[in-house]
Amino acid sequence: MAYLISKGRLEGFTAEDPGVVAEALLERATLRVGTSARAALDGGDVEGAFVLAYDAYRMAAESLLAAQGLRATGGDGSHMTVEDAVSAQFGKEIPAFAKATFERFRRMRHSAQYLDLSAAPITDQDASWAIEKATTALARTRQFLTGAVLERFVSD
Repeated sequence: MAYLISKGRLEGFTAEDPGVVAEALLERATLRVGTSARAALDGGDVEGAFVLAYDAYRMAAESLLAAQGLRATGGDGSHMTVEDAVSAQFGKEIPAFAKATFERFRRMRHSAQYLDLSAAPITDQDASWAIEKATTALARTRQFLTGAVLERFVSD
């Protein structure tokens, strides 16, 4: 974490209660996967469903950082920053955020979002996997945050 902060990839933010920010992210993520991603898949928009499920997954990951008063600084590589920070800290407690899973999810989302014709097409099974993984990540993140006390991260 200190490394990502020193490189300007993560930053602290001011909030009276970071837990409120984390909860707001979880609520947005729940709607994104539960309503939007499922509707997209039901409507035949496989890539859209995958991207929406990834957004929910990433927001769940961002909620863990928010609970610590942290966020990615944005720009190129911000999704990878979230991946690195969350998989390193929480991958064991929340297996849905294991590094290999997060990276697979992020790379496939990138090929769908930015139309990489050289990438393998995203299938219904891929989108269903993404929705299931996002749903699991959300449930485990909620459960973890309910039982954990995460302190604000303070770098030296």
